[in-house]
Amino acid sequence: MITRKRIKIQEQEVISIWERLLEEKLLTEGKEQICVIYPGRLNKGSGPDFRDAVIIAGDNRLIKGDIEIHTRARDWHSHGHHCDPEYNNVILHVVLWNDNGYSTFTTNGRFVPVICLAKSLQYQARLMFYHQLPCFCSGEKGERQDLKKLLQDIGVIRFKQRVEMFSSKLLKEEASQVLFQGMMRALGYTKNKRPFEELARKSPLWLLEGELRRSLLLKEAMLLGMAGLLPSQRVCREFVCEEWLKELEQTWHSFGQGETMYQGDWCLTHIYPNNSPVRRIVAQSHLLQRYCERGLLLNILELVAEAPLTKEAYWLESNLMVVGDGYWLDHFDFDSGSRIKKSALLGRDKAGEIVVNVILPFTFSWWGATGETELQRKALQLYLEHPKLAENEITCHMVKQLFMEHTSGLTACQQQGLIHLFKDYCCQAKCSECPLVTRG
Repeated sequence: MITRKRIKIQEQEVISIWERLLEEKLLTEGKEQICVIYPGRLNKGSGPDFRDAVIIAGDNRLIKGDIEIHTRARDWHSHGHHCDPEYNNVILHVVLWNDNGYSTFTTNGRFVPVICLAKSLQYQARLMFYHQLPCFCSGEKGERQDLKKLLQDIGVIRFKQRVEMFSSKLLKEEASQVLFQGMMRALGYTKNKRPFEELARKSPLWLLEGELRRSLLLKEAMLLGMAGLLPSQRVCREFVCEEWLKELEQTWHSFGQGETMYQGDWCLTHIYPNNSPVRRIVAQSHLLQRYCERGLLLNILELVAEAPLTKEAYWLESNLMVVGDGYWLDHFDFDSGSRIKKSALLGRDKAGEIVVNVILPFTFSWWGATGETELQRKALQLYLEHPKLAENEITCHMVKQLFMEHTSGLTACQQQGLIHLFKDYCCQAKCSECPLVTRG
């Protein structure tokens, strides 16, 4: 009989055990059998321990969501997960010891099945061996070049998917607004993509480039006001009281129009200060002001047409970067306590993501519609040769999953290939269809 006193295991070790349970059939405390199809990607930020896991329940239901790991079941409550909305997508609570009568509920009242691993520890020798995903070790030395070529091909597939998306939107909306909404969505990262898209709809580009065209203050007031993020629209905060802020508020009250968004529409916590929606909105205002004479669309098309085809250059990014000044040099919000180290409002990393995910597929689509085949080919070539972007949670996870030892030589296109594999195959439980498995 194995007891807790005889085995002392930390949560990190329980996490390691969960990663080894691929294709294992496990019983929940409610006696329902589940099979682990994909253990998910380890989450190094706030929220559940694993994101995007895939399991099959006893009645052959395919279930996707998050996994939370604890040594003891009662930690779900002691850590406050039962009242934290970030845990509403948890599909399994995996524990070493069930000391809580397996009652795990999310803040919206949903019951979460509990799996107790204590019984599995009776077979520790078996658990010492990893049940590897079919793609594991694809990045080993002998196959490294083949893998990079395959990742580039998959990255092009992801590019073409974005092109199709933009082409579809161009049939229904003004091109400048399609571009604007794409850039706004990219500014929102994962947690604020939808609010930024909504703000782009409520503050359309024709308005910002119309009567508000020549004034940065008007653009800032309109975007922040429609977002519901001006100090006068916020609750329970102490904000700075400076002359420029009074002018910003007065400008909004003079020109503001339409139904605004609310503070609650935005994710303002559990994000890096530099990614604050307020800073990103101010950055977009500066960018629109920079290109106000001819408009955003014409300037972006011209930038891509003139961009040099050199791998080492970050030419397009340099034309999108916005350096903070004044109050925004070292603040991420209007709160007097929201100070940060000096940082750009829109730095090279985020500018690079906008170039790769929005500007290049958009311009490819635009020039395809206008018959500019040479410029189309240039947009694709810029994508293929664009230097590596900053790592994110998904690319780091996939590099580890594929056992890729060296990633310094990857391009942005190959990184996009990693993201495509994760989203279209790993998360969809399509290992048997994955190009890494079926190649050859």
